[in-house]
Amino acid sequence: KIQANMDPRHRDSVAFLRICSGKFERNMTVTHPRSGRNIKLSRPYTFFAEERSVVEEAYAGDIIGLPGNRLFSIGDTLSANQAFEFRPIPRFAPEHFARLINLDITKQKQFLKGVQQLETEGAMQVFYDADAFRRDPILAVVGVLQFEVVQARLEDEYGVHTRLDRLPHKLSRWVEGPEEEIDKLPWRYGLLKAVDFEDRVVALFNSEHELGYYGEKYPAISFKAEV
Repeated sequence: KIQANMDPRHRDSVAFLRICSGKFERNMTVTHPRSGRNIKLSRPYTFFAEERSVVEEAYAGDIIGLPGNRLFSIGDTLSANQAFEFRPIPRFAPEHFARLINLDITKQKQFLKGVQQLETEGAMQVFYDADAFRRDPILAVVGVLQFEVVQARLEDEYGVHTRLDRLPHKLSRWVEGPEEEIDKLPWRYGLLKAVDFEDRVVALFNSEHELGYYGEKYPAISFKAEV
């Protein structure tokens, strides 16, 4: 679990981890397989209401919190001895898309931080139009109620007022293949080219039929529901 904005004074984000086996010790170095990096865990906490206590040791079954680390995502594995990794947690494919517009440019820093933290928490997926001059985030959600939740939290927790511009697209797929083949896709004719936070290309389709048509017409390209 990742919880954004637990302390409104600092707008921090806390990643909660369950110890699955062995012994955890403060300041130990672990491997983060998804990024390939080694990380020193120097600020582990336990939480009780609004109080935080530093953890020196933890054992299998215990849950600890790591504040402020933007590297973690939901479902990540940390390992002390080897690059072991659990299978990723599946995510439901989004069915609703909308551009999120910040209505107060003086709050752009809070806007961007709020969107980033809420995406890390799993409140929504965020894409960006690859060809647009302005990089207004495109929210991708399973149910339309998530739009309202995101807007309410941005206003209440970050002081940001926003507007949603709904898009007509019904599904998204990550696009993999030769760059010259990807460039041949008819991006200007209803198919929207976007990128995710890792700059991977994402295509937004209007229908399953459209996805199937382009899948047959461009066999060198893979359209993946998960990456």
